[in-house]
Amino acid sequence: MMPTFQSVVNWLSNVLDAYTVAFFVLDPLKSSFKLVTCQSLSKHLQRTLSLPKDGSGILSQVHKVGHTVHLGKVEVEGLAGSLPFYREGEQGIKGLLATPVAGDQGLLYVDTKRHWGFNDKQQKWIHETARILEQLLDHSHRLQERESFSRILTLWHDLTEAWEKTRSRTEAAQALVQGCADYVRADYAFLVTRGCTDNAYGIAAAAGKVPQRLLQTAIGRETKGLVIEALEAGKGVFIPALNPESSDHYLFVSGEPLPHQGSLWVLCGGSAELGSLGLALLGKKRLTLTQDDKIAVQKSFKIFEAFYERWHYRQSYAEWTCRDGASGFLNPWSFAAQVKEAVHTAVQNSDPLALVILQYEPWQYAQAVIPPSELDVWERALMESLKMHVPPGIVVGRLAQNRCGLLALGGELRDLLAVAENVSRVCRRLPGPKKKKLALKTYVGASQMPQDGVTFDELWMTACHRLFEALHSGSKESAQPPPSAEKISN
Repeated sequence: MMPTFQSVVNWLSNVLDAYTVAFFVLDPLKSSFKLVTCQSLSKHLQRTLSLPKDGSGILSQVHKVGHTVHLGKVEVEGLAGSLPFYREGEQGIKGLLATPVAGDQGLLYVDTKRHWGFNDKQQKWIHETARILEQLLDHSHRLQERESFSRILTLWHDLTEAWEKTRSRTEAAQALVQGCADYVRADYAFLVTRGCTDNAYGIAAAAGKVPQRLLQTAIGRETKGLVIEALEAGKGVFIPALNPESSDHYLFVSGEPLPHQGSLWVLCGGSAELGSLGLALLGKKRLTLTQDDKIAVQKSFKIFEAFYERWHYRQSYAEWTCRDGASGFLNPWSFAAQVKEAVHTAVQNSDPLALVILQYEPWQYAQAVIPPSELDVWERALMESLKMHVPPGIVVGRLAQNRCGLLALGGELRDLLAVAENVSRVCRRLPGPKKKKLALKTYVGASQMPQDGVTFDELWMTACHRLFEALHSGSKESAQPPPSAEKISN
């Protein structure tokens, strides 16, 4: 079993009959000496102690010169300045020795009140103890390194596993901010995005108690927030301690309900296709980040960018494949899938749902008497008029050349029928090719949930059945045969 720092220090103290034996380790992040362990008879030595690397008397001198300092006679009046780790001046110290441990990584300090300094044999014991402490320190660093690597691999594994399983970029972004915030012990984390053509940033995901109002805020590019300025400059920034008294130290917008006294770390990313992408980590207190911590978060952000880009291209491809090329509306398969998903959501949330199918006639007759080049122009004009008169929030699909579907989740059927009636009036006024006297009539079939069913099959078949009835009654009304092609062309 490997000895501990404390057991080694206790052994040396007993062998030398020392007054104080203390082992300090340099903390490079805080640029200070940290007391790891000690054995002392002094009432003035604090058991938890951190001293600045510079200006700490004998410790700073030994660390600077890099070799042992041995004083056989110490003037009592100058002791307080040389030994700042005693809270008050110690009386009666006759000798001390301080020596480096593991180069510049640590210091071993020994003093005594029994004799003037240490003889050669005692100094040999002290140096041998320093070598043992070096081995223990190296072992401790290896354990810390292994633990750090384990934490990094766990973070990357958990994030990539979550990103592989998730179905949306929002869920993936939430996994990133929460994972990175937990890793560095930040109180808040934000993923900030801006599309290539957008003039404002948005918060795609956040960790911590962030007000909903801030999450929904569109943040202009001209905003002087620290996060936005870093993203606009394309350079990451780390601020160890924000100044709460400064009017410029805010993240997004002035007056935001966030703490402004801890550390802020902003990472920048994105591309010409993705737009701007940024990860911001905020602590209520100072964040202590090792080099491993920084690498872990930076690599996590880079991996997320790759996933984010993959989702972007996948969505672009899906948009391209699920749309009708002529109109830009959903194609028949995509519209049907959208209806199925909407029905599932409506059942879960007990929301109403309305489905309308429109059919324009006489389309087959129009194809027989109008040249394809002219019919294509008329067809595009018809689809453009439909785009203009369908309000936002309604899903439109093109089911055939002369058939379209309208879907409203959470809407009333009467509102959707009003839209259909408006579209019908527009279609009747739409001039035919080269002013031929051919007016389109719109036939409507509709269904609603839950009145007409609670499954996709029930709603779809009801709407199609009512469309068939409308077409059948319309054919009865127009018992006269259509005019001949010669009359229409005149």
